[in-house]
Amino acid sequence: AMALACRPKLLIADEPTTALDVTIQAQILSIIRDLQKKLGMAVIFITHDMGVVAEIADRVVVMWRGRKVEEGPVEEIFARPAHAYTRALLSAVPALGSMTGEPFPKRLPLTVMDGEQSRVVGVETVQDTARYDQAPILSLRGLEARFDVRRNLLGRVTHRVHAVEGVDLDLWPGETLSLVGESGSGKSTIGRTIQQLQDPTGGEVRFEGRPMSDMSAHERRRLRRQVQYVFQDPFASLDPRRTVGFSIAEPITTHGLIDGAKAIRSRVAELLERVGLKPEFADRYPHEFSGGQRQRICIARALASKPRLIIADEALSALDVSVQAQIINLMMELQAEEGLAYLFISHDMAVVEKISHRVAVLYLGQIVEIGSRAAVFERPMHPYTRKLLSAVPVADPTRRPDRPMLDGEIPSPVRRVGDAPRILSLKSVAPDHKVAETA
Repeated sequence: AMALACRPKLLIADEPTTALDVTIQAQILSIIRDLQKKLGMAVIFITHDMGVVAEIADRVVVMWRGRKVEEGPVEEIFARPAHAYTRALLSAVPALGSMTGEPFPKRLPLTVMDGEQSRVVGVETVQDTARYDQAPILSLRGLEARFDVRRNLLGRVTHRVHAVEGVDLDLWPGETLSLVGESGSGKSTIGRTIQQLQDPTGGEVRFEGRPMSDMSAHERRRLRRQVQYVFQDPFASLDPRRTVGFSIAEPITTHGLIDGAKAIRSRVAELLERVGLKPEFADRYPHEFSGGQRQRICIARALASKPRLIIADEALSALDVSVQAQIINLMMELQAEEGLAYLFISHDMAVVEKISHRVAVLYLGQIVEIGSRAAVFERPMHPYTRKLLSAVPVADPTRRPDRPMLDGEIPSPVRRVGDAPRILSLKSVAPDHKVAETA
């Protein structure tokens, strides 16, 4: 609205939909198109999301290493890309529905640039890593998280945000469980509660079968070592005044895992190599790295304490599609070798389909559908799940007219004290597939 106040002839939109969930993203794109028609303005739309490009662009300019390498009508660029870098970008786009029939997550083939040419780097097939024959590493039972937001003149709380309400779920060793839903659905709140960044207001969190509420201070400290977090923004996740080697070593020294500066430095070098970076990078500072390299560094730091569970909170949303593919493959490789469990929080449904064993769909702090990746994506039962899937932009401009336009936003989670929401019950519709009742 601020950008349109002067009725401009040109609107420059720099990654306006990057941090948005798919339904809000669809609404923003629709608004931009409608305003463009009404005001007759030109739009320069800067994005790394090829699905959004196919959705909104008339012409496309592809930039690589500071120069324009290809330009043309959007249909021509997507159907017959001429430059090797354009082909590499398009080949890295995870397409919704491409996992149909696949029994478990599958790594992406990578198209890499070799000078001015591209080549496909094959990847080994990853066998199933989930250990459903073992006890769950993490269990949530009736988890609640509420926040006071409004008080009256006497200082009494009158309104609360009901961020999470009655969530039950289990996560097994070697499994990737994805949490999806619109902004405000409670995904990140669940992650922060598990990591003890905030206390639950109700329910129970169990790690390796033990309730966190029964743990001593020493046991909670050990739990923090076993559960690590990878945040959304790799540019803000690292201390700009410290070398990356210092940041990676910090969990090692904090938890007293290794003694001696030489041994710690050797471990840092090993971790950098583990995530595909050179050991000598340890002496550099965060500003010297690209976004993809910084996220690799954040993953190396998460691995430093030898965790059993990594919570990845929108860890790929700030990266372009080619770097996303590299990080997805890295995460799968680490999972296969280390037996890691991932709680993957994302609004990118195509990425979720690629990386997940199971998926939980959240709406207003409650799970409305949970099941295997195949069940949720190939046979979605809840109307909200179908809405999320229909809102995903497709990297094909010829399918633009087929995409439904979505209206409205989810209701506010703010309620008066004493006005608790009704807890939805989940009904089994198939083995490992549960759906909430609808009104």
